[in-house]
Amino acid sequence: MIGTVYIQNLNIQCIVGILPHERIQEQTLLLDIEVDYDFEKARKNEQINNAVDYTKIAKSVENLLVSKKYQLIETAVEDIGDLLFEKWPKLKRCSIQIKKPSAIENADFAAVKIVRKKI
Repeated sequence: MIGTVYIQNLNIQCIVGILPHERIQEQTLLLDIEVDYDFEKARKNEQINNAVDYTKIAKSVENLLVSKKYQLIETAVEDIGDLLFEKWPKLKRCSIQIKKPSAIENADFAAVKIVRKKI
């Protein structure tokens, strides 16, 4: 049975952006991540190795964003999609949204989003 694991508003502090001040001052990114996979093995034996550990997803995504110091969130969101399918081959689909609260003065945030399905 295919199910979805969600992480909502994962708060990551990192260098991101193209403006000079963005290249030296960390800012907040908020990420919404969804991953679909077959829950059946995890259901049968309740072992984390048969599930997708959302704490590991969060840490892997944070490590990527902090280490890469992206200029564009479009590049970051694509790389996160690649990372998820590479590290968790059992995934069937992922949806990743990156929100940048400081991007536009009169808006809650600017954002990018991708949805990928395993072929």
